[in-house]
Amino acid sequence: MVYPARFQAPQANALQLSYSPGHTPLPQKPRMIIQLPSWKSIRRTAGEISASAWELAFRFGQSTTIHGVNRLFSRRAGKYERCVWFLTVMLALLGAIYVSHLLSDRFSEGRLETVVDSTRWPVYHIRFPVVAICNLNQLNWERLEEAKRRYLEPDATPANQELFERVLGSFDNIHFAGFESFMKFQNISLDALNYVNFTEVMTFMTWRCEELLSECIWNHFPMNCCEIFSLRRSKNGLCWAFNSLETDEGRQRQKVDTLWPWHTGAAGPGSGLTVRVDVNPEKQYPRSTNEKGVNVMIVEPTVWHKDPMNIPENTHTMIEVEPVVYFYDNNTRGLGSKLRECIFDDEGGARNFRTLQGYVYMIENCQSECHQQYLVKFCNCTMDLLFPPGPYPTCRAKDLVCLAQNNEHFVYSHRAEEELYVHNYHEGMVCECFRNCYSLNYMSDARPSFLPPETRGNHSYIFLDVHFRFETMMVYRTSLIFGWVDLMVAFGGIAGLFLGCSLISTMELAYFLLVDLPTFVLQKYRNNKGKMQEKRHSVVGPMEELQVKNNNWKQIQQFNMKSQLIQPQSYESLYSNTKVNKKLPLITDWQAPPVAKIHY
Repeated sequence: MVYPARFQAPQANALQLSYSPGHTPLPQKPRMIIQLPSWKSIRRTAGEISASAWELAFRFGQSTTIHGVNRLFSRRAGKYERCVWFLTVMLALLGAIYVSHLLSDRFSEGRLETVVDSTRWPVYHIRFPVVAICNLNQLNWERLEEAKRRYLEPDATPANQELFERVLGSFDNIHFAGFESFMKFQNISLDALNYVNFTEVMTFMTWRCEELLSECIWNHFPMNCCEIFSLRRSKNGLCWAFNSLETDEGRQRQKVDTLWPWHTGAAGPGSGLTVRVDVNPEKQYPRSTNEKGVNVMIVEPTVWHKDPMNIPENTHTMIEVEPVVYFYDNNTRGLGSKLRECIFDDEGGARNFRTLQGYVYMIENCQSECHQQYLVKFCNCTMDLLFPPGPYPTCRAKDLVCLAQNNEHFVYSHRAEEELYVHNYHEGMVCECFRNCYSLNYMSDARPSFLPPETRGNHSYIFLDVHFRFETMMVYRTSLIFGWVDLMVAFGGIAGLFLGCSLISTMELAYFLLVDLPTFVLQKYRNNKGKMQEKRHSVVGPMEELQVKNNNWKQIQQFNMKSQLIQPQSYESLYSNTKVNKKLPLITDWQAPPVAKIHY
């Protein structure tokens, strides 16, 4: 198709248009030239920032109380003077950092010291210990036939009755790690007695209060033994305990008597608990080879078990108790239980926190729980006669042989690090238990003296006198050698020695870094932003002209190209017949807008 000469391609700076049916030509986009800042403008901007920064530093140097910094940023200081003070301040700062690092290491070590907090603390501040008395022969054999009628099936064969009697004989001196008496049933099946609850049988056949205890005196006052003693379980079997909270009777008494467990402020014979314990050898198991006497356990209330003292029969035994208190102050809490090797009662989330169900943390309770878990580990059950009720299954008759076969595992208990110093000839129980951070220890000393026959006659008994040795006690306190208060004081001394500054100086520096410096940066940013906006306003004229011509081009585009058939020879008639604004220039006469130069 051939076009007239006036419609040939326009000059290079004009916008080229071409028309065809159904096609709308698009203008070329104007080019924008971005001019980079010159080197002189960069130097000028850097100089402005430097001058502003020095002005800010001068203002801080005039107001600060840090020694040396005010001279470093003095307006009258010369180059060499400023260099000398800079080196001085940097050396002092490095010295302060080094000594602070040494103090931080000393604080992190967490060294402890134990000092005597009191040498004459009255004993009435603490509870009188729990006195648990257990007959070495725990069963009253006179109730054997009644036990058979109660706990055996009515159609039990004589063989099962005989087996029941032999099993009870093995329970007569039961205690933890004393299961070797069950080894006699290694080749005998005990499945026929699995339905028997031997804990209930032991509770029925054990010595009753009136059979075992009499002539009780507390702090020189006669008492009814059965009112102040209650039957409780322990790792020595069933015992009668005084001043205990481990029984329902003891907990109920505490609700009625606010002073229970009782205290005493006196010392010496007769000032504590005096009781007569009847051994009753004629009522014991006839085939028993056990020693005659009692076990006496002196423990703190809320403690489940502690190794008892063996008291022989026919003796008058003085048990002197000397209490000692060890406690860690609250400053040691930040060290953690592993470092200080003790656990507070409220540290339930500590790694080594382990105790019997329903009991507060005590090292004895932690060890008892550990021993119970070893029973479950080897025999998948626990002897509930020796432990408080818990979540573990109870051993039945068929499990007694398992206890006997693994008894040597239960005899010896130690900590893991003990193997580095002690030969272990048997595989024992590894119990990682820390002491409680408040520990009340009763150091007991038993002094038995045998009773002459003319004094006791045909009776066999033990006369116990349990009392405090002194009216006062020792209290030891463990604390940090270098705590956080000492650390703060040391840091203050270092800051004063090396930098001559205080907490107020630190606040000045913090205010400069958090307020003055951000304000300066924000102000510079706003100034630069304002300059950029001024430069952009300098190219508004060309941009407005470009916008006007773009609007004219949009009006041309709105022409309905489909209303007429465009012929090459009738372009002039096309413009004469349309309703386009006559003020608009012809397409060929339309010039491209000038190129806008925007300077940044």
